[in-house]
Amino acid sequence: MVDKSRSKQNGGSGIGLSLCNKIVEIHGSKLNIESEEGVGTKVYFDLEYIKS
Repeated sequence: MVDKSRSKQNGGSGIGLSLCNKIVEIHGSKLNIESEEGVGTKVYFDLEYIKS
């Protein structure tokens, strides 16, 4: 965890992205992560829309 305000001392566990990744995998997609030092990180995914 880079953001110290979300540390284990403040109730964070560091498993957020792992859980998100598993949920997205269950739905047949994957997490895409782009990170640039000093700029930030983008996390995104695609979900298929099935019209019923």
